[in-house]
Amino acid sequence: MSSPSFRLLQLPQVVLRELLNLLDLNELFIFSLCSRRANRYVKVYFNRFSKWKMSVTGCISWPEVRFEKPNTTDTFVVIKKSSELQGTEKVTIGGHTVPFVKTPESCELLWDDERIGIKIVDYICELFSRVPSFLCVGPEFIWMLKLFSNLSEEVMVSPIQSKRPYAKWMPFSEEECLELLTAKIISPLFVWGGDFPEGFKYTGSFGVHEHFVIHEGLWITVENLVSIGKTCTDVFIRESKLTSTDINTFLKIWMNHKANALRSLVIKCENINQDVIFNGLEDKMITVEGTMVYENKKLSAKFKNMGTPWEFPPGLTVLRRNDGMIAAAALLSIRLCIGIWTDIGSIRENDTGTWKLLPINNPPIP
Repeated sequence: MSSPSFRLLQLPQVVLRELLNLLDLNELFIFSLCSRRANRYVKVYFNRFSKWKMSVTGCISWPEVRFEKPNTTDTFVVIKKSSELQGTEKVTIGGHTVPFVKTPESCELLWDDERIGIKIVDYICELFSRVPSFLCVGPEFIWMLKLFSNLSEEVMVSPIQSKRPYAKWMPFSEEECLELLTAKIISPLFVWGGDFPEGFKYTGSFGVHEHFVIHEGLWITVENLVSIGKTCTDVFIRESKLTSTDINTFLKIWMNHKANALRSLVIKCENINQDVIFNGLEDKMITVEGTMVYENKKLSAKFKNMGTPWEFPPGLTVLRRNDGMIAAAALLSIRLCIGIWTDIGSIRENDTGTWKLLPINNPPIP
C-alpha cells in the first residue's frame, strides 16, 4: 500500500506562504528542486529580511555552500565528484540532471566536473536573492576565486595541513602564489594565510581591498609595500623582514605622493627605531600635543570587530606632506603601526580609541 501524499502546492497561497516560512534554508532549497512551480513559490514567499549570510568554501576535499545565522553555521550543499557519491535520486539544475542525496547535515550533489557543479551557487543566489559574503579557498580550489571573489565581502586563502603525526601548514607553490596575486581580487577584506615558498618574489600590482592581511610576508619588499598602498586602505603584515631603514625608504616615497590609498599599516618590523624611520625627514615634521585617533568607519560598519579605533599617544612628532596629509608611527604590541590622515583636522585630537598605542622607545646604542 502506497503512503498517502500531501498536495502541498494545492494549498491556498496564504497557507502555503506561512508554511514555507516555517522551513529552514536547507528544506527550502530541496523544495525548490521539486518543480518550476515550487521554485517560483520559494522566490516569491521566502522572507527576504531574515538575517543570514552565505559562504562558499573549497579548502580540502570538495566545495561546500554554507549559511550562517547568529551563533550558528550549517552546511547547505556539498558538491562531490561522481566517484564520491552514489545518489539514489536525481534532480535537474541549470540543465544538468545529477544524483542527489539528503544527509542529516546537508544536501549532497554529484557532478562529473566540480567546476560545473559549483554553478549551483548561481542557482542558490537567484533563489534567495543573496550573494556569498565569504569565500575561503585552498590550493586545489584557486579557480573558484575568478567566480566569486568580486561578489564576496571577505575572501580568505587558506593553507592545508600535512598528514599526521607531524601536521604542519603546507606552503603554497610559486605557481599558486602567482595565480592568486594576478587574480586581482576585489573584495573589502582579503586574508592570506599560509607560507610562501622560500625565495619567492613578486613585482606586480595587487587587488583592491579595504583591509588586506598577509600572515607570512617575509617576501614583501619596499616596492611591494608601495604597490599595496596604491589599492589597499588598511594593511596588516604579520611577519616580514623589513627594517626601520626600509620603512624610512617607504615614507620618503609616500612623501612624493605615492601609495595614496593607504591609511594604516601594521607590520612586524626588525629593530624599530623612530630616528631611523624618520631620518632625513625632520624638516617635514610637526608635533601634535594631544592624542590622535585613527578609525576606518567604513570597515567597522561592515565587519564586526574590524576597524577598531587606534589611539596614538600624545606628544608625537608626525610627518606632514605638502598636500596636508599626516603620517604618525607608534607601537601596537611588538609591531610598528603607521596611521595616515588626510589633514591635521581629521586626526581627532584628544579623542579616545579602543587600542592604546605606545610611543617608540629607541633601543640603547651598543
